[in-house]
Amino acid sequence: MLLLRYDDSGCNIMQINVTLYPTELKKTDQKGKTVVIIDVLRGSSTMVYALAHGCKEIYPMPDIKTARRKWKACKNDQVLLGGEQNGFKVKGFDLGNSPEEYTSEKICGKTLIFTTTNCTKTLRFCKNPHEVLICAFLNAGSVAQYLCSAKRDIVFALSGNNDTYSMEDMMCAGLVIDKISKYRKVNLSDTALSARIIYNKYRGCIRKGLLDSFHGKHLEKVGMRKDVIFCARIGQFAIIPKYSNGVISI
Repeated sequence: MLLLRYDDSGCNIMQINVTLYPTELKKTDQKGKTVVIIDVLRGSSTMVYALAHGCKEIYPMPDIKTARRKWKACKNDQVLLGGEQNGFKVKGFDLGNSPEEYTSEKICGKTLIFTTTNCTKTLRFCKNPHEVLICAFLNAGSVAQYLCSAKRDIVFALSGNNDTYSMEDMMCAGLVIDKISKYRKVNLSDTALSARIIYNKYRGCIRKGLLDSFHGKHLEKVGMRKDVIFCARIGQFAIIPKYSNGVISI
């Protein structure tokens, strides 16, 4: 249980905002704040899972061409190429974007060069924040506890789907916001308040929320229901991946 105190005088109120898609993050003031990147289906979930299973570090790349170029520049048996385009594994890549592909046997001790349709692009728009965290339902509890203990304002940056809003990312942000709000005095933007409301609608039935979402339905249609269900698991890993100088690690 989090046992934290806040200043009732009002001078220590945490400001929390949610940006709904990458280009909105680009226009948002991030200076001195913690930016939390979320892509539940499936970018951030996959990165959390890989790091929890011993991945040494992840180099997120904005597109396939850049990822291949990076991989060729440092090619050896300790560097893997992973990711997806439009939901599917890229031809010639070692791994795709299903979290459970990233087993300890495949990823432990290795470097991952990773690209996705949405999540890795969102990282490009991080402009001078204090720090950048990677969050999914899989590590949401640990992220919430960390943020609750900090004294910085927060921007939850949702990756969305092709620069449009995604409900599953909003639900995840809402879960973390809900936990923080119980222990800190907060000022929520309209989007942050909306995230908390949506999370509470699906509280206790996150799997249903993900399957109800547009992208969840798409993944189910193309045979990836198992991934959607897996990504709905809350608090599976007590890790907080951080993005700094082009690398994600714990």
